[in-house]
Amino acid sequence: MADIDARVADIILRKPTMEDGAAFHDLVSECPPLDENSIYCNLLQCTDFADTCMVAEKEGRLAGLVSGYLKPREPNVYFLWQVGVHEAARGHGLALRMIQSILARDFCRGVDELQCTITRSNTASRGLFHALAEAEGAEISEHDYFTEAHFGGGGHEAEFQFRVRPLKTPKAGG
Repeated sequence: MADIDARVADIILRKPTMEDGAAFHDLVSECPPLDENSIYCNLLQCTDFADTCMVAEKEGRLAGLVSGYLKPREPNVYFLWQVGVHEAARGHGLALRMIQSILARDFCRGVDELQCTITRSNTASRGLFHALAEAEGAEISEHDYFTEAHFGGGGHEAEFQFRVRPLKTPKAGG
């Protein structure tokens, strides 16, 4: 996908559709250290969770993605599961733009906190969420969450919970 032009202005942000499932899966696999899920999982993200997910499209190809959901017991919290930007589209604020676009949707009205988990070694994601906190004028906190033992001893790094709050992204229609 080296032919993707990194100019963010030419990239279309939209909700994913069922037809995006396989490309969504492929892009995750091209964005280490993201954990690959099954294509079935990605199809569910592109259908049942489309209101809280995003794809960035450039000339008919996916250049970025965000998957997340509203926490069932905390509907004011958006949990960001994964964010990935194709190598050719990095360095232009696309990830931050996608996240803020999701938070601005009517579906996310009432969301005032974003949560995610990040490994200690994922400096790119850590930087992204600090940039989000700065852009939102929000506080960011980090806490122990999933230990290596929670992952069954398979060598998966511990994940720390990040919380960004309060969010100020204006909501669509309001």
